Amino acid sequence: MIASLAHRTSGLVLVLFVPFYLWVLHGMTSSPDQFLRMRTMLHEPLGRLALWLAGVAIIYHFCSGIRFLCLDAGWGESPRTMRTSARIVLAIAVLAAAVLGLMLW
Repeated sequence: MIASLAHRTSGLVLVLFVPFYLWVLHGMTSSPDQFLRMRTMLHEPLGRLALWLAGVAIIYHFCSGIRFLCLDAGWGESPRTMRTSARIVLAIAVLAAAVLGLMLW
């Protein structure tokens, strides 16, 4: 239940980041001055936090999506296996969040 809600939440975060990404893409392709402004903004703590949140959401949503595809295919439908796979996905997401955080800061 919690894994399903987290998967939906990560998907919502990704959808909400689309306008931000389009704004950044537009800014980076407009002019050299705009490119430098966008690069500076993304290197500030708030920009790095936004990139980190989006990266963690992508990683978690991807891993959880694979887990749900496996469940839909009939693999690992027992309650014990479902809990174990949810914990594995969470562990991968936490590890990836730590690695991404180290890369960004």
